[in-house]
Amino acid sequence: MRMLDKGGLLHPIVEIVSVDPCLDMEMRGDDGVMVYYRGGKILTANETGALIGIDQEYYPKGKTDELIPKIEHMLKIEHMLEYFAYAKHIIDLHESGKKRKLGEKEIQQRVVYENNLSVNAENTDYFVADIEWADNDSLGGRADIVAFRWNHMEHRNRRLQLTLIEVKQGENAIRTGETMDKQGKPAVSAGLKKHYDDFCKFTSNADYVRDVAKDMLNVLKQKKELGLIKGIDNLFKRGEDVIEPEIEEHPDFIFLLGNYHHYSSVLCTECKQLPEQSRFFLSSFTGYGLYKDFIVTKDRLMKMYPGVFNDNV
Repeated sequence: MRMLDKGGLLHPIVEIVSVDPCLDMEMRGDDGVMVYYRGGKILTANETGALIGIDQEYYPKGKTDELIPKIEHMLKIEHMLEYFAYAKHIIDLHESGKKRKLGEKEIQQRVVYENNLSVNAENTDYFVADIEWADNDSLGGRADIVAFRWNHMEHRNRRLQLTLIEVKQGENAIRTGETMDKQGKPAVSAGLKKHYDDFCKFTSNADYVRDVAKDMLNVLKQKKELGLIKGIDNLFKRGEDVIEPEIEEHPDFIFLLGNYHHYSSVLCTECKQLPEQSRFFLSSFTGYGLYKDFIVTKDRLMKMYPGVFNDNV
């Protein structure tokens, strides 16, 4: 945090990310901080000041020289801007080809910006602490998006709910079935039921849930201090007093389906395996702002699209 804060060696990264809607910075513990563009890792910096550039998988075929910003470049923000501009172009080239891979991750990053930093961020009901969260050292918990619900109409009550969000783009992404892994071997694609079961496993250990919630709340506070989240200045204080917000005991789990063909029968097939109170985000008048009033349960979803669901039940 000292290196990221004003005057610190890594602060130019924070300055750029805080004003660039296409970049997102996430805390990664002992692995340092990672910056993403369109959902792809574009820069990693650790507490020693060491920098790791864009992932090799994005390089054009035949490119052998690595794109890594030099540590002395951190002293001038214009040098970092040059690096990000070039690295962005490489990712853009990759995503314009046949091997594109960042569709869902792009959506995750847009959700972060709209709810944390956009002009509307102070009026949404959710603030994002992390994306692509994975706890490989404990119970193996994971989530596409980890957020806290803090109802914008109830900001006098500093009461939060930990919310795990699973992002799926298109009808094929939500389908349970066979696919191929990166090695070309048969694998089972995780449908909606698998992710719901994983959440149930996560909530089975109350102590673990509390630890994750506290850790994510600390990340939220750190991002606020760095200017990477708007609208939560009063979350950790009442007047001049520093306070600890209350976290609800039970976390929430919500599906966010992007670009899904609502006339497809795939969602109906997947929903047959889900409980009635499974929850889904609907877009709020076309956007990525997350509001509690635009969450629908499975039974309500079925009533909204009776032609699709009734014909396939």
